[in-house]
Amino acid sequence: MNNASLKKWLDVVLLIMFFFLTGGMFFPTPLHEVSGCIFILLVIVHNVFNKGFYRGIFKGDYLFRKKLNAVCILLFAVSITALMVSGIAISQTVFPDVDISNDINWRSIHLSAAICSLVALFIHILFHAKRYVKGKVFYVASVIAFVGAVAGIFIMPYLDRWYHQVYVNREKIVQGEQVTFHGKTIAVYFSRVGNTNFSPDVDAVSGASVMKDGDDIIGNTQMLAYMVQNVTGCDIASIHTEKPYPKDYGETTKIAGTERKEGVYPKLINDLPSLAKYDTIILIYPLWWHTLPMAVESVLRENNLEGKTIVPIVTHGGGGTGESIDAIKSSTKAKVSDCLPVYSSDIPASRQTISDFLKRVDEIQTRF
Repeated sequence: MNNASLKKWLDVVLLIMFFFLTGGMFFPTPLHEVSGCIFILLVIVHNVFNKGFYRGIFKGDYLFRKKLNAVCILLFAVSITALMVSGIAISQTVFPDVDISNDINWRSIHLSAAICSLVALFIHILFHAKRYVKGKVFYVASVIAFVGAVAGIFIMPYLDRWYHQVYVNREKIVQGEQVTFHGKTIAVYFSRVGNTNFSPDVDAVSGASVMKDGDDIIGNTQMLAYMVQNVTGCDIASIHTEKPYPKDYGETTKIAGTERKEGVYPKLINDLPSLAKYDTIILIYPLWWHTLPMAVESVLRENNLEGKTIVPIVTHGGGGTGESIDAIKSSTKAKVSDCLPVYSSDIPASRQTISDFLKRVDEIQTRF
């Protein structure tokens, strides 16, 4: 087999592997990591075969097409490098002992780099497609490439949110910088865990507000509450409804929507400590139907929090704080501080973000 044929086969293998890797959330983590390492090695081989491109990259007329191709290749190279570094940082199998800063959200970087590399790859393929296809087939390929690039931008975050299983080491990820938070403080959280009778084999995906530490099921807001407790040394308490929500997340959202629409406040189990003895309540909750869960509103309405400060932390799937801050303010006479929105997939890497946020809130409170 001559070099030209070998290069073509290598290109095909790289393309197949790339699409396989973009669906990594559907496959076992060890397989994804090993395949990623092989892919990086083959990319290096690909560049060795095409070293002539780099020799002539600055030679000749620099037309628009050549500029765009060069920018595309540079973007792809940067994206692949970011994928490699972030992949090593979050590795659980191939590089489990490599300790890279936990202050950086490597998962978000990994996903963003995957999207950028996908777009760059499609553009790169278009530039070189005429080597393999001609005529109408080329234009069909161009359309497919364009649709694929756009789909990658919008679909990959969705797939990552709903299909990537989240396994964590709670003891490790809650550790970090301590903050002296003035006044008596409690973290109060509302989570599906504790309000739903999950089976031990429940899928741990961020979109369903569930993660796992070994066999332990942990809710998204529950994990944030653990982090807040580690940051401030505060007390911690969970809001429990008398009637549990369904195991199916879709059914839970339907019930939550009905509660909101009909103004139903779920009856709570009275196991919260008296909030009257606290100066600050760090309120951690998911964004449901773009606002505050009715169970959380129940707590606010049932407790006289005048003179207290509420510090909201909200988990979301893209809606930010939504209308939840207005809902908090209309349900209590407490002072409401700035809110920290945390994207659900970013929760395992949010320890430093929470520390920085609470430090700013405490500085503002002590200043005034």
